[in-house]
Amino acid sequence: MNMNKIAYSVFIAFVASLLTLISVSALSSSERDETDDEGLKPITLDELAEHDGAESCWKAIHGRVYDITDYLPNHPTDPTVILEWCGQEATEGWHNKRPGVPHSPRAEGMLEEYLIGRLVDEEGEPVESEAVADASGNANGEADSDHARLSPAGDERLQRALLGLPLDGHYRGVFVDRGVIQVNITFNLEDGHFTRLDYRHLAYRDDDYLAMEEGDELYPVMRQHRQILERLEGEPVTAIFALYEPERLADDIDGYSSATLRGAKIISAIRDALNRGVYSWP
Repeated sequence: MNMNKIAYSVFIAFVASLLTLISVSALSSSERDETDDEGLKPITLDELAEHDGAESCWKAIHGRVYDITDYLPNHPTDPTVILEWCGQEATEGWHNKRPGVPHSPRAEGMLEEYLIGRLVDEEGEPVESEAVADASGNANGEADSDHARLSPAGDERLQRALLGLPLDGHYRGVFVDRGVIQVNITFNLEDGHFTRLDYRHLAYRDDDYLAMEEGDELYPVMRQHRQILERLEGEPVTAIFALYEPERLADDIDGYSSATLRGAKIISAIRDALNRGVYSWP
């Protein structure tokens, strides 16, 4: 009987201790969530942009900056999925792991381990990210009623998917060589036609074309790359195959022949975007 009482008392003490630990952990977590951002190291957009690759990958989410370099080898998807956000404000990507699907609470907890600072502008003022709507544009995460009940007879998205046609929506894709992003492209498809094409990153070796200004030696090459997107605007998605002969889409400028452009890299980035599927719905 005495042994039973002792065992019971030990059990009660164990349960009480466990509940105390859980409570303390919850309180600590709550306190961590309410961390005063003023105490975090201020990091400017320019400083953030310097850490844009696998060797050093920082990204900003909701005004906070995270150094996730050590996590990259453990990320469960293709490295390019996360590398394209290195050195950038990445709130949009965080809330669209898949179209309209944000990262999980578990991922949010893991992210806090890599917190290093807060994002500020040149005057030291906080840089706030814009609120990111879900895939349907509904802030409450509810499915768009027009597409909540898919039917082969009445839903164009489903019809295009069943026929293997690219869906209308916003796309992002990259071309990577030896772990370095050379082309990062973004575009919309509307009825299978390109709109709003733009480069998010365009570089080769140490040449960042998007940072070039008129008068720079390779500025004409940057203009040729811009011409490619301008002339794809409004064209059907099949027009990408003209890039195998880039002189069809870009002019010779200041002695730089458009025929020497690496159109296949842009094709690869566009096809990567199509293979990944819709990034977000318009």
